[in-house]
Amino acid sequence: MPIIFICSAPYSGGERLARLLAGKLGYAFLGREEVVARANECGIPVGKLEVAMIKKPSVQERMARLKERYLAVATATICEKAAEGDLVYCGRAGHHLLPGVSHVIRVHVVSSRERRVETAMQRIKLPRDKAETFLSEVDQDIRAWVRFVHHVDIDDPHRYDLVVNLEQISIENAAAALCGIAELPDFRPTPASRRAMEERLLLSRAGIRLALDPRTAEANLTVRSSEGVLTVTYSPRDARFATSAVEVLGGLPGCREIRCTMADTNVLWIEEEFRPGSPPFRDVGELSRRWGAAVELLRYRSDPSPGQAEAGGEPVPASPRMDPETGGIEEDGEEVRLSPSDRLFRETLEALVDEGRSGGGQTVAGGRENLLSAINPNIPYSLVVVGDLFLGKSHAARVRMTRDLSVFLSNSLKAPVISSADLGKKLSFSPSQAVKLAAALALVVLIFAALLTHQESVIGIMGGEAHESHPWIAPVLAAAVVPLVAGLYGFVAGAFLKLIKFE
Repeated sequence: MPIIFICSAPYSGGERLARLLAGKLGYAFLGREEVVARANECGIPVGKLEVAMIKKPSVQERMARLKERYLAVATATICEKAAEGDLVYCGRAGHHLLPGVSHVIRVHVVSSRERRVETAMQRIKLPRDKAETFLSEVDQDIRAWVRFVHHVDIDDPHRYDLVVNLEQISIENAAAALCGIAELPDFRPTPASRRAMEERLLLSRAGIRLALDPRTAEANLTVRSSEGVLTVTYSPRDARFATSAVEVLGGLPGCREIRCTMADTNVLWIEEEFRPGSPPFRDVGELSRRWGAAVELLRYRSDPSPGQAEAGGEPVPASPRMDPETGGIEEDGEEVRLSPSDRLFRETLEALVDEGRSGGGQTVAGGRENLLSAINPNIPYSLVVVGDLFLGKSHAARVRMTRDLSVFLSNSLKAPVISSADLGKKLSFSPSQAVKLAAALALVVLIFAALLTHQESVIGIMGGEAHESHPWIAPVLAAAVVPLVAGLYGFVAGAFLKLIKFE
């Protein structure tokens, strides 16, 4: 059965609906208060964090680590509760904690302003004007909090599967309707969706361990999870924490391997089909070596094939036991079958591991929003490389759709976006560029030779007799020659540095 997320503003009736729905279905109920309580037990002052994020935006960078720890605790709490059985969660935007898990129903509960004001007046004993002011301030703070934590608008209807307006329907009837929706096959858990949830649980538990252990509590570490493999990325200044991180994460349930990568920065590489040894692989690899960067792979498919995505087109982590035909998990056997795409993806990831440049990898299917939600906004990417996508389309459609996606990512991420083709042009030195370099160099030599062999004439034009009779020649000559020489010299210098691969 699905996990049901109820999102509502205070005094909208969302919690009453969630509790009633849980009782009707026989599900467990989990509220945001329990998540906050667990976070406080882990040393995360959620109240202070909310005030700092909402009231003092300038301290966001300083509090970002606490926010990540809170999200890890919230994700682990929800996943652990759901693992015990069916679950109804009531909070602000908890469904954003489980990207890739398709067996969730996202419900946004709204009510009339007048009913909310009357409810607030009764419960907290406020006059009408103060109740209205109180609700306006609370709504504004919650919007700011959700925007900071999840980078979304809490009122965007596209973020939900269902919007329930309690102005015309009773809570009892709304709960009855949701009971029917919970039985729909669209929201039933599948092996791949369960696997995605296990990955989220593993990742959140790893974050909690690193945050609570004194050996790694002060480290700035980035952790990714794929197929039970945890990839820990750290900067050179945090290299001393690498051994401690492995020790802290050792024995974590569901973790079969821990990889550590030191990186000054991160590069995100988005492709539909990865191939080790391909020109884009060589270009991205060369760039990562120059920059000392970790490369994170993101395999993206806008039109998922069977076995690659769940209902709803959410991101699905690649699984070593995924059946590409059915999306299920194969039975134990001597040989694990992998589709060619899965095998190449794994080989590319392993090649980066061998070079010490792996930043982890994941698979995403669905629309642009699914792709964006899978990209961690807290990872400081220095560059996003967009490769070959939309392979099932015509060439013209692929070019147009890839360009539109690049523009979308550029507007949404705090990082420059470049195509793999343009990256290759910037890194490689082609024969045509060699010809241009030779021609520009020859032209520069000719200009300097002409100036040096005709010094008397040049001096005369600039300040001698010729200048006195024709003063306009000097500024015209300077205006023509100086920019030409500067441009040619700049091109020659840049091309030469590129030729010797000097950054």
